[in-house]
Amino acid sequence: MAAIVELAASIDGVPTVEETDAMLDELRRLPRDAATLELIDGLLEIRALLGACEPCVDTHAK
Repeated sequence: MAAIVELAASIDGVPTVEETDAMLDELRRLPRDAATLELIDGLLEIRALLGACEPCVDTHAK
């Protein structure tokens, strides 16, 4: 659990897809209790929103 806390603490603002994936990788290694599943669900929701917005970000960056 310490690795996920360090990852989350190092993020300034909204996480990137890559940062979200790194946190999900760490959570997948933990026992599947209710708290871990809730964190995974939340990160998957954030990742879905980030993935849906990536084309928007690319368009505005040009």
